[in-house]
Amino acid sequence: MLPVGALIVGLFAVAVPAIILMSVWAGVTALRLLFPEGPLPSEPDALRRRAATRGDSVPVRLRDILEDQQARQSVVARGDDLPDGHPLADDLWLRRN
Repeated sequence: MLPVGALIVGLFAVAVPAIILMSVWAGVTALRLLFPEGPLPSEPDALRRRAATRGDSVPVRLRDILEDQQARQSVVARGDDLPDGHPLADDLWLRRN
C-alpha cells in the first residue's frame, strides 16, 4: 500500500495543473467573448484589404464584384442619395420621375 504522503503528492501533481489550465482556458474564453478580435493579419482577405487601402493593385475576384454589386443595389433599395454622375443615380432619377 502506498503511503498517504505519496497519494497526496500524486493528487496535487494531477489536480493543480488541471485546475490552472482550466482557469486559464475559462479566462481566455471570457476575454474573447467580451472583446472579440478582428480578422487575423495573416488572413488572405485582411491582406487584400490592407493592400487595396495602400493603393497597391490587387487581383479582382468574382466574389469582390458580386459584393460590390450587392452593396450598390442595397444603396438604391434604401433610397440613399447617390453622388451626381453615378450611373445608378441617373437610372434612379429616370425611374422616379
